[in-house]
Amino acid sequence: MAKAAVLLEDDTLIRMALQRLCLAGARLEVAYKDQRAAFPILTEDGERLAFRMPFEDIAAWGLKPGENLAIKLKDRGLEYECVVTQAGQEILEGVEACYTTLPRVLRRSDLHRLADFIPDRAHGPAHAATFTNTRNALLDGTVQSFGEEGLELVLRNTKQDIRELLRMGEESLLDVPLDGSLRLRTPTTVAYFGENLVGLRFTKQADGPMLERYRTWIQDQQVLQAQQDKDDFAPRGFLEATARINRAATMPTVKVLVDRDPILLLLTEKEDFARRLAEALSRKFGLAVLDHIKGPVKTQLLDLGGGESGWGRIRMVLVHNQLRLASPLELCRQLVSQEGCPVPVLLAGTEEDEALKRHRAVSAGAVDYLAVEPFRILSILRKLDDTLKLFEGV
Repeated sequence: MAKAAVLLEDDTLIRMALQRLCLAGARLEVAYKDQRAAFPILTEDGERLAFRMPFEDIAAWGLKPGENLAIKLKDRGLEYECVVTQAGQEILEGVEACYTTLPRVLRRSDLHRLADFIPDRAHGPAHAATFTNTRNALLDGTVQSFGEEGLELVLRNTKQDIRELLRMGEESLLDVPLDGSLRLRTPTTVAYFGENLVGLRFTKQADGPMLERYRTWIQDQQVLQAQQDKDDFAPRGFLEATARINRAATMPTVKVLVDRDPILLLLTEKEDFARRLAEALSRKFGLAVLDHIKGPVKTQLLDLGGGESGWGRIRMVLVHNQLRLASPLELCRQLVSQEGCPVPVLLAGTEEDEALKRHRAVSAGAVDYLAVEPFRILSILRKLDDTLKLFEGV
């Protein structure tokens, strides 16, 4: 089977990756001479790439058309680098943007990893795994990436540090259910550690026929994902892709899951999370949910007495880290800076790196960061209650 390519040279595959980054609201790490910063990617149209960069920054960097920029990006967890040429600056839908040529080649910059295939999490759940250490502890994890010679795992308990449970070179017995009766059961050794993940390499004692079945399964999954990527690709560019998504979605409206005051507004694409939160909060808070796609949020609150004139019954806004198009931080900035949201805005996401995420949330205009994964209802209720009391003077 084919390993993950060291060089990605196909124009369409490169554009597919860029469109996925646009949909995810990802950032590009851009470097020019001694300058380096991360900027949100905005669009690609088959000829040019645009990322959000204030004109004053373009001037401060001394960027001019024809200058080469080094860019690093991460697509589906794989890291790439490329060189593009600055192609001018324009206002794109009210946003100051830097334009460049499309990269001709994306070069993998993380080839030390046991990562040949990373499933798109939007199209299926993560694969559970169990593995051991030399002290016979049975550990629960999920597969981060699959490789021909091994795979990467993260602990299911995000509060644990993987380095406290395993050591470099330590042996581990791995068990991963794949599809149906197919399971990967094999001895491994610890090859490296990443950001709270571990790379486990198959040992020489691994069963050869079982590994061949596993590698065939990876190949099949790659084919299925490639077909899905082909279906999702918009040849005329990312703006066409968003228009297609918007037409298909017919602009979701606010749904009131629990109708009582004070009512909170949750912005998320995850309906299962919204219903879980509604059930947990129902005795004390109301909850409205909106799968926000584009445009001002408050204009979509007519059913709650909102609209252009105000925010109606909403007393707090929760911006979930799972959004369809916008990045959580950018949506927070929109709510606070552009829409003048008069109620507290909280960003909600995983507990991992909570202090860093809180700092970024506050910098974007939020009043705080709310950890909702793992889901601890008492701490969530306490945080929401304290925030409302603080801002309503109770």
